[in-house]
Amino acid sequence: MAEPQLFSLPRYPVRLVAQRTGLTPHLLRAWERRYHVVAPTRSEGGHRLYSDLDIERLRRLRRLTDRGHTIGQIAQLPLDKLVDLERSAARESGADRVEEAVQSETARAAVRAALRAARRYDAGELQSVLERTAVTHGVPAFLEDVVANVVEQIGHGWSEGSVSVAQEHLATAVVRRVLGWLLGVYQTDAPTRHLLVATPAGQVHELGAMMAAVSAAAEGWKVTYLGPDVPAEDLVNAARETDADAVALSIVRPDDSGAQVEWLRAVRESLPDHVSLVVGGASALGVQGVSEELGIRVVSSLAEFRLLLHQNDGDEE
Repeated sequence: MAEPQLFSLPRYPVRLVAQRTGLTPHLLRAWERRYHVVAPTRSEGGHRLYSDLDIERLRRLRRLTDRGHTIGQIAQLPLDKLVDLERSAARESGADRVEEAVQSETARAAVRAALRAARRYDAGELQSVLERTAVTHGVPAFLEDVVANVVEQIGHGWSEGSVSVAQEHLATAVVRRVLGWLLGVYQTDAPTRHLLVATPAGQVHELGAMMAAVSAAAEGWKVTYLGPDVPAEDLVNAARETDADAVALSIVRPDDSGAQVEWLRAVRESLPDHVSLVVGGASALGVQGVSEELGIRVVSSLAEFRLLLHQNDGDEE
């Protein structure tokens, strides 16, 4: 299946950014020049290119200025502060609820279409639905509102018997293929921060790790994806060989034996001190209590993971 033209570059051009944010190209250039609201990269031809996180930041800045905030007052606020400002404003005005409701309904419709395709064993249609939604929603919303819900509902259907093993395997294979495609589209060889992504030994469910890898690649990180069930020694060797700046791990299956904690301890003790270790996934909170002792950062969502990537990226600049 041909890749959508929109993803032919790992960044978005000004024209598309203007469409998604509601800012005119002229105002966008003025904000960049005067207030440094974002720092776009450049294509080989010298054109400005923006990430999904840039678009998210610009959309929030535009909505806040529409409500009376001056750009000079909020231009340098970090993204989490902009989110807090919007939430505060939302209590006084329901304007953004309409926009969010439209986007949410579009995402729900995509989830329903994906589930119908999976139940019909229509891998081609399922892949088409996911790819179209990735193009129209952007990576963060696609992963959090569509992929996560499709995977959750397929898994729930399998556990209660309404989804067969074959349907679950088909859906998982297609989601894995689309995530792999996105990772390839966003991958870069440019000198930038480098993230290693895997699941620990004994953890065979990899979709969460792939979603983290795509999130990082879409934000400009170089990503080396190792896949599931990686021994500690191999992970550490890979981090050293690739000169990784950070390692991200997805833990889905709970572990009460203590083996998971010991695996993480072995990895942390063997990694160079400058390499950050981040853990997420459905069962990541199981190691929250020893995270400080182990020297790891536990994240509870992809949104939190993206903010962490942004903060780490900013520290490097």
